[in-house]
Amino acid sequence: MKTTRTILLFLAAFVLSVTASAQSFADKFTIESAETVLNIGERIERGEVIGEADWDSLFATKGYSIYNMRDSQREKIKDAMILAFNPARRAEADSICQLRPKVDTPALVLCQNLCRLAKRTQEARHFLGSTDFARLLAKADSMVQNFIPRRATKGTVALNDLHLICFIPDATVRDKAVLMDLNLALKMSEDEIVRLLAHEFFHNYRDAAYNIDSRDTFLKVFSHFQNEGMADLIDKNEQPEKLYVAFGEDYARLFLHELADAPQTLLQIDSLLTAYKAEGNANGGEYGPLVELFVFNGHPVGIYMARLIREQGLLGKLIAQFDNPYRFALIYNEAAKRKNRHGGHEYTLSQALLQHLKQCSQ
Repeated sequence: MKTTRTILLFLAAFVLSVTASAQSFADKFTIESAETVLNIGERIERGEVIGEADWDSLFATKGYSIYNMRDSQREKIKDAMILAFNPARRAEADSICQLRPKVDTPALVLCQNLCRLAKRTQEARHFLGSTDFARLLAKADSMVQNFIPRRATKGTVALNDLHLICFIPDATVRDKAVLMDLNLALKMSEDEIVRLLAHEFFHNYRDAAYNIDSRDTFLKVFSHFQNEGMADLIDKNEQPEKLYVAFGEDYARLFLHELADAPQTLLQIDSLLTAYKAEGNANGGEYGPLVELFVFNGHPVGIYMARLIREQGLLGKLIAQFDNPYRFALIYNEAAKRKNRHGGHEYTLSQALLQHLKQCSQ
């Protein structure tokens, strides 16, 4: 009886803790932009003419104002919505959705995304009305604690807000806010949404802790590798290319190629150090040849390195050094050597590169 009472008290305390945590996120999300798209869509479906004032009102909502779209992007959204929600153009919309998007066809990806959303308006409205976004944000903050050291939570860390918009099937960060596409969210499970938000919260905590002041391109690149690689362990663990599929099979295939080629990329980065030092990087700016190897914002190489570290049982060590790219490189080398002792063929970074990263970190 005493044990049962203890369990019940524990569960009650847990529920109160989660509720209190969720309340702290109550003002950190909006759905206004997405709801306004659905409202205008319904008017288009009824045959109403949407005036410029209506469009201006849409793009003045919080999510779109933060995105700060160019006029050309606004026009593409307007054209896509007029097509997607017009019943008389349903066959045209269906035909467009059958086209195969490519890397250089973002306008097609946008149009297809809104056409697919137009077929799910009731589901979308239910999702917006029934989802407790404050609770999801709280769960994301709880989840990310497993990927950062305790010292990272000392003091106040400003976490990103969340705004639901309708654009391309993506989630992007602008001005301390996650801008998440509504149709993308509809395709995701609650756990996937929480993990995506936790990914972004990881960046908040790391940015707050990172205190290395260096303009060195090599250190910046490895900092990006660490930042994105560790965050990707949260939400892109098994299928890191999944988010890119919506942009076309070619785009996803390109990502997978870069992922598989990560050891070669690390070798190339290593080989550039000698030339970099010989040239002296006189202008003190970014080193062009190295920047050319930095694709997909560092995600492929970053997750390759982070996965190997975790695979070799060194994740705890990496978390403790989550804001130190030099230590990240050292831990990666340790993981590579461990695997190679058991028949692996992982690339290990040179001592010259490690020393360079160490010097730039001081």
